[in-house]
Amino acid sequence: MEKKNYIITINGPSSSGKSSAGLEVAKSLNFSFLSTGNVYRSYAWVLQNHNIVNFVQKKCLEIMEQYNFEFVGKDVYYNGKNIANEIGYEELALKTAMLARKKWYRKWLNTNVILPFIKNKSIVIEGRGLKEIVPNPDADFFIKSTIYARAFRRIRQFKKRFGISNVSLDTIYKQIQKRDYLDINRKIAPLRKEKNAKVINNTALKRINSVKRMLFIIHKRFPELTIDWKIPGSLK
Repeated sequence: MEKKNYIITINGPSSSGKSSAGLEVAKSLNFSFLSTGNVYRSYAWVLQNHNIVNFVQKKCLEIMEQYNFEFVGKDVYYNGKNIANEIGYEELALKTAMLARKKWYRKWLNTNVILPFIKNKSIVIEGRGLKEIVPNPDADFFIKSTIYARAFRRIRQFKKRFGISNVSLDTIYKQIQKRDYLDINRKIAPLRKEKNAKVINNTALKRINSVKRMLFIIHKRFPELTIDWKIPGSLK
């Protein structure tokens, strides 16, 4: 009997904690993990390094086709170097949000990077607009929180990952607000909660509790899956 592969999707706005929670869920289930946001930011980083401003399709694709990345958890490797920190800045995220509005950009990444990565494996995928990639996931979650909560979370991330402590809360708030507007109002795969998605509001929720809530829902739906409850239990 052929082994079933499970696909779990996690949607939600930027800086809502999708990636951190999704990775812990994947570890607990012994599934693969992919942040589609990292995929989109990696190729935006490529175009930025080539000083591309107008994003003409033919020129961009010629450049993008020359690059291959390795996606491991929340890390991204290019030529053996982890560039996760280099693609984590809010300015690049805003540029990525602009590129994500372009049909050719999404189609090329989905066809050439994301779909080959998730093929024939049990996986947790986090990102925005996932329905165009996985129309019928086995389980779908939508993580949400207030903009202020997400801005505070982003500032903590800047301190921890980049050692930056002089970030303005007001600046981050406005950047996230702009990203939300771009994601919600784009014509292709706009940010929204899908009909059957389970909502996790983590505004005042610790990551361990977000992870456990998702795992409880998955366990109830698929009792045949083995879950390592020690993994979320070790979170702080």
